[in-house]
Amino acid sequence: MKRCLSYILPAGILCIVFASCSNKAPKESRFIPKDAAVVISIDPGALKNKLQNGGISLDSIWAKGFEKDSTSKEDQQKIADLRNAAGINWNEKIHFFNFLQKENKKGNVMNLLFSISDSAAFKKYMEGLTWEGKKAIEKSKEFNYLNLSNDNILAWNDKNAIVMFYENKIVPYYDSVNMRFVIPEKKDKKKEVLEEITRLFTQKESESLASVKEFSQLFSEKSEGYFFGGTGSTLNALSGMPLQLPKLEELISNNYTTATLSFEEGKIIAKSITHTNPLLSSILKKYAGPTVNTSLINQYPSQNINAIIMASFNPQIFGGLLKELEVESLLNQFLAKSGISSAEMYGAIKGDIAVVISDLGVGSNEPDKRKDELAMIKKKPMGKMILNIPAGNKDNFMKLMSKIADQGFIRKVGNEYKSAELFGQMGIYLVANEQGVIIASDSLTYTQYKLNNNKSTINKEALDYFKGKSTVMYIDIANTLNGFLKDSSNGYNNSLLTARNTIKDIIGTSENYKDNKVTSVLEINMQNQKQNSLVTLVSLLTNIAVDTRAIAKREKEMEEKIFPSSIPTVIRAN
Repeated sequence: MKRCLSYILPAGILCIVFASCSNKAPKESRFIPKDAAVVISIDPGALKNKLQNGGISLDSIWAKGFEKDSTSKEDQQKIADLRNAAGINWNEKIHFFNFLQKENKKGNVMNLLFSISDSAAFKKYMEGLTWEGKKAIEKSKEFNYLNLSNDNILAWNDKNAIVMFYENKIVPYYDSVNMRFVIPEKKDKKKEVLEEITRLFTQKESESLASVKEFSQLFSEKSEGYFFGGTGSTLNALSGMPLQLPKLEELISNNYTTATLSFEEGKIIAKSITHTNPLLSSILKKYAGPTVNTSLINQYPSQNINAIIMASFNPQIFGGLLKELEVESLLNQFLAKSGISSAEMYGAIKGDIAVVISDLGVGSNEPDKRKDELAMIKKKPMGKMILNIPAGNKDNFMKLMSKIADQGFIRKVGNEYKSAELFGQMGIYLVANEQGVIIASDSLTYTQYKLNNNKSTINKEALDYFKGKSTVMYIDIANTLNGFLKDSSNGYNNSLLTARNTIKDIIGTSENYKDNKVTSVLEINMQNQKQNSLVTLVSLLTNIAVDTRAIAKREKEMEEKIFPSSIPTVIRAN
């Protein structure tokens, strides 16, 4: 027996050690409920190190932001106090998260969670702040708290603090007896808010995200920012639906998306993974889609492309979802009067989608033929666009177009369908035939696109990046900002110019389902490929801050000239 114990005891201790090491979630994540919809976490310590390695200190950032404002000393002192005298631990992670209210499944509860290094200093700092209607600090068994308003509260213990913003919507309703709309009085939510924040401080770890494996694994990768999205709140919202679909809970529950944000040399990289539950995984695996069809964008009629969005999928996945949810027959009964089945609807498309946008800009003014004084000038078009959705089964596609034509949205012209009056008024130029449907910004862009006489100029690196992906996105930031700079004359012209010279483009891709997950990558590429992207981005943001403060100061000075302080406030405001 003793010999047996001599093996069991070390093995047990080893298991405990491994279990404790495997949970990489921050200690404070026990305050985040398991049904949180979104969690965004940043690591101030990691950000500070990246800046310092790039030769930038936080003090220099604040000084730069206030450099054109001689009245900034008071604001700078407030920032200094918050950084140095508030007792906040700026080396630990800061989390923003939200979830649905327990009382009202549609109401949002937003929260900011951060760590405290000195609770006495934090309390002293909060006592020193003044604002109209400020309440006294109160104490409960688990925490100190300060009611910021009827809907917002700040609570803290020795290690952590939470600021809670409790959504308190006022929804007007129609009084059919008196035949008028009634705006109800805003309810006092202090009790509900205190109950919610008490729940966060007292919940067990098993009720928090600290117990969710996917959340813990997220923090095993060293990064400056983290994202977590769960479907728990979606289930809470759907629980109030009058019609409960079979297997809907099984399909939605325990699906998680995690992402990390890293600032590297010359680029910002966000990597995400969507973890799916067994039921959704089986559907995604069975109906795995193809990869994007780049031939749809090769002949786009412009050398000035701003954005591309493409996706490819297996349309049969819609049928798979309907079957799993056991609603296919119900939907077909609903569609029976229209003369088309659900299978014919999703079978009408091939599963490829391509959107290209080009020549964006404010556009210069030009004379208008109209003579009325309210519309003497008009703007040139802001840009060009093509949306191409190829047909799948040709018979199904033409049948679907015929049904849409019956509703008056499109009209049949020979062997094609074109925009009817309603779409025409909306500025939609549409042409559909056996090949599919194309929506264009105008008839000339459509004609040039169909002629295939032009070879579009697309970033070769982006095209290579698109290969083998199920979804892609490309935005040429520099080119787009340049288009708006041509006709921009406002106070932010300098900021736009700086942004154009800072950010090159954005490329995002997503893989097909593989190994129980879907992976995606988003890259923001900088013009300066040798400098850390955080240093580059901070420089851009501080320049924008300088412009913003300078513009606000000029507007205030202009207002003082037009309306001197001696004029009553009611006149100045109107």
